[in-house]
Amino acid sequence: MTSTSKPKAPEKKEQVHRVLLGKKQILVTEDEPLLVQLERAGIHVEYQCREGYCSSCSIKLLWGNVIYPFEPLAWVQSGYLLACCAIVKSDIEIAFFD
Repeated sequence: MTSTSKPKAPEKKEQVHRVLLGKKQILVTEDEPLLVQLERAGIHVEYQCREGYCSSCSIKLLWGNVIYPFEPLAWVQSGYLLACCAIVKSDIEIAFFD
């Protein structure tokens, strides 16, 4: 008797990236926005809408790459990211400036 089961699809390997913030470092995935992962790590980020409308969660991106799964309606200043909708795609370094 032979088996007719389908071959297993390769498991999707979760992409993990480092986020540097001063002397802190956290690991994030590409599965959810940066804001959620920063909050989970105990890092407070100012926000209002959580939808890319207001730019309250704008953070300085010193280096690295992020993408937006949808184009934010808020204006994103060059060299900054919107934490509420940015997906980290490489190791990055961020900074909060007042």
